Amino acid sequence: MRTTRFFQGLSLTTFSMGVFNTLRGNKTSVLEEQINKHETKYQELNNKYTSLLENNLNKLETEREIIEESNNLKKDVEVLEQKLRNSVEIKRELQTKYSESSGDTSINEKIQEVVNTDEEIHNMYESVNNKFDSFINKINTLLNNSDNKSQYFDSLQSFFDGLNYEQNLAIVHISGSMFILFSLISIISIFYGEKLIIFFDLENRFPKIAKFIQIRRKFQQYYFLINIGLIIIVLTIIIYINIIEFMSNMK
Repeated sequence: MRTTRFFQGLSLTTFSMGVFNTLRGNKTSVLEEQINKHETKYQELNNKYTSLLENNLNKLETEREIIEESNNLKKDVEVLEQKLRNSVEIKRELQTKYSESSGDTSINEKIQEVVNTDEEIHNMYESVNNKFDSFINKINTLLNNSDNKSQYFDSLQSFFDGLNYEQNLAIVHISGSMFILFSLISIISIFYGEKLIIFFDLENRFPKIAKFIQIRRKFQQYYFLINIGLIIIVLTIIIYINIIEFMSNMK
């Protein structure tokens, strides 16, 4: 079932991009199309590296969790810096008092305070360092995921850019037909899957999966309507594309 949905999604994505490129190509001549492709590729190459940092910042700004963690990390660093300053001041004060009077009882208290402060600073430094490493990993993960998605669509669009108008039109029909085929397989699996469940009495023979079977029954009508609706939409688009192509060849 998951494999069928994967191929449905893949064929629908290809179909959508094919429709877009076909409609776009129908409005321009072959020469204008080639010029626009070269200009677009040059512009994308020119802007890709100059806008990389800005694009990454925009991605990060949309992640509220990243922003909150960044603010918390900044506060921890500020507290750590303040503790370091206090420790330095205490040490200076201790050195001054020790040079003035080695018998002052407050010196021992200050020594203990310095020891406690140094230990607290060390523990806090380890905590901040771990938080910082975790923060960096989250940013890298976010950027890698965004880049992977972007690379997928860029490569797919690059593939369509290399096709002429007739090839784009063929892709529309192939991907649309594949989507309809996988949708029909999904519909068949919905109804015949239920018949197999009843025939083998799986609900009673395997009580552990009975709940899953009941949930499946609730959603099978929903999946059926979705697949039928998508098939109608895809067929309508294919008919519309062919009408446009037919009318353009009559002129």
